[in-house]
Amino acid sequence: MEYKFTPGTPNDAKEVVGLIARRIAWMDEKGIEQWNVTDYLEAYPKSYYEEQAEKGRLYVLKAEDVIIGAVVLLEEDERWDDCEAVPAYYVHNLVTAVSEKGAGGRLLDFAESLAIERGKAALRLDCAEDNPRLNAYYESRGFMPRGRCQDGPYIGIKREKLLR
Repeated sequence: MEYKFTPGTPNDAKEVVGLIARRIAWMDEKGIEQWNVTDYLEAYPKSYYEEQAEKGRLYVLKAEDVIIGAVVLLEEDERWDDCEAVPAYYVHNLVTAVSEKGAGGRLLDFAESLAIERGKAALRLDCAEDNPRLNAYYESRGFMPRGRCQDGPYIGIKREKLLR
């Protein structure tokens, strides 16, 4: 299957929100407490993704012209205190279709390639501290722990993958 990683458009926002809603339902089914217990869609409604697309920060992963994943790539993040010193992309709102195994890895691969192409030194993200499986996944992909962050009830581990 051929995958395409492209900038998202404001028209993609509805599909991205649909992916998130399906992922939240999956979390409920699996007993994973993450987006489903934090009013995620209230914090990041359709208008947020439309705005990110307009600013060139939303990217979508397509398979056969169907959006199967999305990510917002920021150039700064208030959770990190060295944004000016380390040129990086900050991975936010990463979501994939539940049925598409490996799509998250593809999204990260494409984001990493884009970061390298644009001269970034690192790819950074954070992950819920109480999700050992997801933390192990990110670590296996080279995202090393770089401290903690907190946003309301959310406690995360900041992770960084150096690119050069």
